[in-house]
Amino acid sequence: MSIPVELLAAAGAAFAGTMGTDVYQYARARFKELAGHRGSSGEDPAELQQLDMLEHAVAAIEPAQRPAFSKGVQVPIEKIISTCVDDNRSEELEEFVRILQDKLTELGPTFAHQTVTGNYALGDINTAGRDNNFGMNR
Repeated sequence: MSIPVELLAAAGAAFAGTMGTDVYQYARARFKELAGHRGSSGEDPAELQQLDMLEHAVAAIEPAQRPAFSKGVQVPIEKIISTCVDDNRSEELEEFVRILQDKLTELGPTFAHQTVTGNYALGDINTAGRDNNFGMNR
């Protein structure tokens, strides 16, 4: 029996959502335990190094744009989770996802606030939605 696709998608989304936030180090430590990498013998496994590289990429982006970029790293995270977590640990993975979702809810949503002022169109109502022709043929 393999890990259900829905659970992998939820785990990938939750883990990606922690990237670039204070919750990432907690999520990384919990994932390390879940994947069975308990000891701190030297270097981290390659999978954790890959997660760290993805996190650095997400953290380098402006906070307002992180949620959109996090969706782009979700699939590689799902692949890492599927290779690291045993199939018989689905219940522990579900608990991991619930905890991450709760922690992300505590952080609150990140919205990009944009204020548009002075936006108007000249002409009648039929002007809206048309292609604008700039250049010689006006």
